[in-house]
Amino acid sequence: GSVPVLIGLITWGVVSACPFHCVCRNLSESLSTLCADKGLLFVPPHVDRRTVELRLADNFITEVGGNDFVNMTGLVDLTLSRNTIHLIRPMAFADLESLRSLHLDGNRLTTLGPRDLAGLVNLQHLIVNNNQLTKVSVQAFDDFLLTLEDLDLSYNNLRRVPWESIQNMASLHTLNLDHNLIDHIAEGVFGELYKLARLDMTSNRLRTLPPDPLFTGAISPTPYNAVISLNFGGNPLHCNCELLWLRRLIRGDDMETCATPAHLAGRYFWSIPEEEFTCEPPLITRHTHKLWVLEGQRATLKCRAIGDPEPVVHWVSPDDRIIANSSRTSSFSNGTLDILVTVARDDGAYTCIAINAAGEATATVDLKIIPLPHRGGVDFNLAINVPVPTAISHQLASRGGWGWGGSTKGSVA
Repeated sequence: GSVPVLIGLITWGVVSACPFHCVCRNLSESLSTLCADKGLLFVPPHVDRRTVELRLADNFITEVGGNDFVNMTGLVDLTLSRNTIHLIRPMAFADLESLRSLHLDGNRLTTLGPRDLAGLVNLQHLIVNNNQLTKVSVQAFDDFLLTLEDLDLSYNNLRRVPWESIQNMASLHTLNLDHNLIDHIAEGVFGELYKLARLDMTSNRLRTLPPDPLFTGAISPTPYNAVISLNFGGNPLHCNCELLWLRRLIRGDDMETCATPAHLAGRYFWSIPEEEFTCEPPLITRHTHKLWVLEGQRATLKCRAIGDPEPVVHWVSPDDRIIANSSRTSSFSNGTLDILVTVARDDGAYTCIAINAAGEATATVDLKIIPLPHRGGVDFNLAINVPVPTAISHQLASRGGWGWGGSTKGSVA
């Protein structure tokens, strides 16, 4: 209507320029530019660069960057909520060294790239909830790791969170990650967040949560670790001994329920006795017993285990070393060990160890390497006439060599 235009005219003498349709107020030496709900399709080009507060919510802006915020070094508060922003150009906010608060909620962002938020070296509040985020770069928050107090990434489509960045936010007080698709939290990510007072992970896809020193404040509060507000309700939690720590927390807003195992499904944590949070130790259900392999061929050893939680399987070589992945060996999460090209030293008894929170189980597998004739004092032409079964000779030929005179040294580990 006519009132905003009138105010614009009244303040024209004070403010060098006020964008058409916007309201500019010069209150106590600080300038506010209010352009909310004005039907704008882009950031107005004539915003006074001395503006301290810029409100652009409820418009139809589709992207930001270029010269939109250039030279606005005094801007403290920027609101871009509820537009249709799907693109932030890298370095869009590079000049906003004084910005404390950035509201980008209710837009259409799908990613936050490594330089999209660069330059915000004093940012305290970053609000990006209600977007369509599927990816946040590990470097996205680098410029404000020490200053950020409040991070809201709720109501997005995040499966993976850049924990590597978040765990270094020394001033973080509130972290909202609720209503996403997060199915995993790595151990130790909250350990350094000494100021965290509120963590909301409601309605994600978490089946389990690693215990963390940060949460122990909820068990025994001290002046240094006040009771932290934790919310993990609405996750498909698997209630076994790994989640006992969460069951023991004393909290007022305890809304967690169990999704599995079947006999606990749908029950609230607080209604289940501790002794029902049980784990099943590993049981090896089947494994390779003995395997004969011609030297130079591939050897595949198998070991299958069940348990609750799912056991992790390790392999130990005949010389008592845990077998790591290398160019010659691959250890898979399902318990299979592949030795791609066997050598004589691989011969011996291998141990498969299945481990979980409730215990461990072991099984032994015997691997016998049938040696190929090697050139020693034997004439090469004579040695090559040693009969080798046709299928094997084809396989060796296709691998590009017969192993004549080759060293048999080397180990699986």
